[in-house]
Amino acid sequence: MASTAHVNPWLVSFRLRAMIATGLVMFVFITMHLANLALGLVSVQVMEDWRWALSGIWSSVLPLKILLQASLVLHFLLALLSLYWRNTLRVPAYDMAQMIAGILIIPLLAKHVFGVMAAKEIGLEPTYALVLGQFWVVSPFDGLQQVVMLVVAWIHGAIGVYTWLQSRDGSTRIMRFFYPFVVALPTLAMLGYVEAGRQIIPVSEGGMGFVLTTDPNAAGPTAAPDAIQAIIDKANERQKFATRLSLGFIALAFLARWLRLRSMKKGVARVTYRGARTETFEAEAGLTLLEAARNNNLPHASVCRGRGRCGTCRVTVFTGAENLAPPTDMEAKVLAHWNAGPNERLACQIKPTGGPLEVERVIEPDYSNLDYSEKRRPLEQSEGTV
Repeated sequence: MASTAHVNPWLVSFRLRAMIATGLVMFVFITMHLANLALGLVSVQVMEDWRWALSGIWSSVLPLKILLQASLVLHFLLALLSLYWRNTLRVPAYDMAQMIAGILIIPLLAKHVFGVMAAKEIGLEPTYALVLGQFWVVSPFDGLQQVVMLVVAWIHGAIGVYTWLQSRDGSTRIMRFFYPFVVALPTLAMLGYVEAGRQIIPVSEGGMGFVLTTDPNAAGPTAAPDAIQAIIDKANERQKFATRLSLGFIALAFLARWLRLRSMKKGVARVTYRGARTETFEAEAGLTLLEAARNNNLPHASVCRGRGRCGTCRVTVFTGAENLAPPTDMEAKVLAHWNAGPNERLACQIKPTGGPLEVERVIEPDYSNLDYSEKRRPLEQSEGTV
């Protein structure tokens, strides 16, 4: 729930759109990768036959390779920026799950990425027979780590796409397909991975001893024998460096956030919420109204969880509007999209700065009175912020 009230509106719009675009690219990538794993339920040979179309295309086609790598780096950096702007880490469980998953992705992914790169340097094609043999026979712990990586990446991406879809028109219809999809695909992928492992394990160890019909690695590595270990050691060093670098950036983001919060003007504002039961509390300066409400255990509707995209955290301001900063372009567009009244504001974008503030939630915390038909203009026409 990062406040963007005092950030350049163009930068805010760019950050939101770039986060969505890069996140969707990576979600498509992981979806195709899981679909490839699910084919293990048929056979390892079918997995391999479809490898280029579902997985290999992202490393073989240069534009897609660049797009994927750029999306991963940009998404990670934008996530650090969002972390820097967070005023509180007291967030809903799904936000915390997504945050933790995002932190873990690069350290978990690095080993696989640099391992595949090392295999190619050695002169081996990273076929499913080769990779599964490594994960199920040579180093089962690495295999378990990759399973964890896939689960973590899927959780992070699914929560992000879920949030994005919920803030769009027609989300109810889409969710009928999205809910079973996000459960079924990783389940089938894990079952396919286990079945493929059963096939690839040698007969002497209780498996089926599967061998590819045409194995590009049948002749063995092309690199000189004395160079192989050096390539593997180099890959391990690269993996450690990437992990330490990503964790270092995360630590710097937390430190910068802590310094920013320390430099903020201290103070409190008295906030009163009207409703079936009136609630009054003191909001710490610097927090958005939504953050302050949740810090005081006051339930609040917010489909996009404070990202300023959905408009469901709207409040009607009765007292104290003069003490609030005017709406940014982004907030104004969302308010116009909902045909909001002149005294309505987004709780995730306004910051109580002093003096009494009296408001009432427009949408009930349980969304019981949420009616998308109230919107008068399509989001596309109002330059939507999703």
